[in-house]
Amino acid sequence: MGVMCEAELSFTLEPSDIIAVQEQPLMLHCQVHGIPPITTQWRHNGLPLTQDQHHSTFINGSLLIGHFQKTKPDGSSDEGDYECMAQNSFGLVVSRKARIQAASFTRGSVSSRYCPVTTLHYT
Repeated sequence: MGVMCEAELSFTLEPSDIIAVQEQPLMLHCQVHGIPPITTQWRHNGLPLTQDQHHSTFINGSLLIGHFQKTKPDGSSDEGDYECMAQNSFGLVVSRKARIQAASFTRGSVSSRYCPVTTLHYT
């Protein structure tokens, strides 16, 4: 049985894969247990994610992408792999990678999922 030092960092909630809808908000969760102060930072496809009007990190470490965009005007994308990094004076931990993919809708795919409706007549 292992002993966990109180100073060690551990994830209590890690980000998970998400199918995102264009122009809708999405939240990636990241919560860490350890001795404060704990700082969190997100990486997108291996690069540090900068905070801007579209990306906000909450005090609990979770990341909000305000308006998911598969393709932004500059050619970049919110799709990809995200990781949460947490650090305190005793160490650093990196979460599992969470894959964010854009939902794809094809013409006619929704209607093919519904069963025909039968009208019952009582006599």
